[in-house]
Amino acid sequence: MMAGSPRILVIKLRYLGDVLLTSPVFDALRSRFPQAVLAAVVNKGTEDMLTGHPAVNQIFTVERAPNFWSDLQKQLRLIREIRKFRFDVVLELTNNDRGAVLAYTSGAKRRLGYKKKKENFLLQSILFTDLIEVENNLHIAKKNLEMAKALECSLPNIKPVLYWKMQDQAACQQVLKNNDISEDVPYVVLHPSSSALHKAWTVECYAALCGYLRDRWAVRTILISGKDPEELRQNQEICALAKSYPLNLGGQLSLKQTAALLSKAKLFIGIDSGPMHMATAVNTPVVAIFGPSRAWRWGPLGDGHVVIQKDWACVPCGKKGCEGSGKSRCLDELSLEEVTAILEPKLKSILSEQDGLSGNKSV
Repeated sequence: MMAGSPRILVIKLRYLGDVLLTSPVFDALRSRFPQAVLAAVVNKGTEDMLTGHPAVNQIFTVERAPNFWSDLQKQLRLIREIRKFRFDVVLELTNNDRGAVLAYTSGAKRRLGYKKKKENFLLQSILFTDLIEVENNLHIAKKNLEMAKALECSLPNIKPVLYWKMQDQAACQQVLKNNDISEDVPYVVLHPSSSALHKAWTVECYAALCGYLRDRWAVRTILISGKDPEELRQNQEICALAKSYPLNLGGQLSLKQTAALLSKAKLFIGIDSGPMHMATAVNTPVVAIFGPSRAWRWGPLGDGHVVIQKDWACVPCGKKGCEGSGKSRCLDELSLEEVTAILEPKLKSILSEQDGLSGNKSV
């Protein structure tokens, strides 16, 4: 048991959504240790999922280099920077070798990691002082919190939280204004694209979905994505196919501006992704279109969200496409009608007041 003001480091070297789903861990730690110094180590480019969080005092970023020696030098500099803080405890949530080495080299006397079924070559028993055993069927947010439980933390709501500044909100509003979308215009945000094609529904269906949203519900559709060329290509193809003139903001917003955009949306529709978790964090209803991914592990957290996924015996397989193809039949054969049948009651609930335009986000 720890007392006083411990220094606790949390390591999560994954993607945007993974990092955002660690935010409840910091809430739990802050509640248990109000005077603690709490820090995070995350991959460069994901830190905005935690910046501004009142429970996080410091964020270190891991930046990869293209060759071995440059990468080694960067990691050694990071280790020296971390060791200066003299952490008492490390929670390694990544469950990989790089995270395990960072935990060990941090200098912390107590180092917690997940217990694996088989000992790997780095020897868990050497790198960690505590190995936490968790159930296999937990949502990743609940799995993260099992580590906090090991420090005798009571567990808060597992839904993630996200913070941004007024200037981010203002910048987002200006982008909308520049595209003739005033504050009273209802809109739905779509995140349809991914460089991992096995996670993406077809561009033809997304284009038709944009038309359905305009013609049936009189709402604007706004497309978002990262700056990856494949994601941008998919968004552009959707816009070229759609006859409803969706607004394509792919690659144009910062992560914090995206959070502000999502916070005012009537609904988020999209793939298993970081923006999907961002939408749940800002209390916007989510309709997530899943293919081979395990919704019980990666689905949207909180009340009122929906996952659309084929009810096939092979789903979810957790693989990157059928038979190594990189494409998923469970998404390619998901029809527009199947999706709109689920969307219809959700949108009716959300847009139920006068003229079909409601400011109520609850579902």
